[in-house]
Amino acid sequence: MTIFLNVSDIWWFYHLYTRRTILDYTRFEKARIIGARALQIAMGAPSTLAKIPKEVIDPVEISMLEFEEGAIPITVKRKGK
Repeated sequence: MTIFLNVSDIWWFYHLYTRRTILDYTRFEKARIIGARALQIAMGAPSTLAKIPKEVIDPVEISMLEFEEGAIPITVKRKGK
């Protein structure tokens, strides 16, 4: 038995099973998430990263690292269309 999949099916399965939500955010959502997390870090919240380079001390840079790693504990709730 042979199953034929086109490129859009493969992308859909990849997206469904990897749950790569970083690709789903708009630039406005990304800016809001990084800014909110940077404010939390600046106010004393612990970072969710295991290792932060010693030269990185800016809360915005730390939150950007967390965002790239997918470790920010903030989500976006969108209204259904």
